[in-house]
Amino acid sequence: LDPMYPSSHSRSLSVLVGDDDGAIRACVAEVLSALEFEVHTAHCGSSALKILLNEPIDFSILDVEMPDMTGLQVIERYASGPWIAGADSPPERLARRRMPTIFMSGNPAAEIRSACERMGSSFLDKPFAAEDMRTAVNRILGELEL
Repeated sequence: LDPMYPSSHSRSLSVLVGDDDGAIRACVAEVLSALEFEVHTAHCGSSALKILLNEPIDFSILDVEMPDMTGLQVIERYASGPWIAGADSPPERLARRRMPTIFMSGNPAAEIRSACERMGSSFLDKPFAAEDMRTAVNRILGELEL
């Protein structure tokens, strides 16, 4: 990764890794932790959504096919609500929330990849090399407004 990320920032960048395969979740989390990211993990879609709504997550890496909710559904639900208007916030929704996301899947279907690429910043075919993940993470970091 580019050495200016994330260590030059006042806080570690926070990433959510969601995958129902514990080995993949652990490997991705280990690589990201070694790069000094604060890593949150989820084993299913509802856990991933709960973390996104309750933690300061900068970007996510989500499996497409997880129990109870796909990675695509997690991002769609995150983008559309629930919204809680604070004292300084208008009650109406002015824009959808955006969560930069790298989707990953072992499903070779072109329509899955296409849907993921429309919603996310990158797509990784499982299995993937650590270098492929680093490239996708660098692309996301370039998109973040830090």
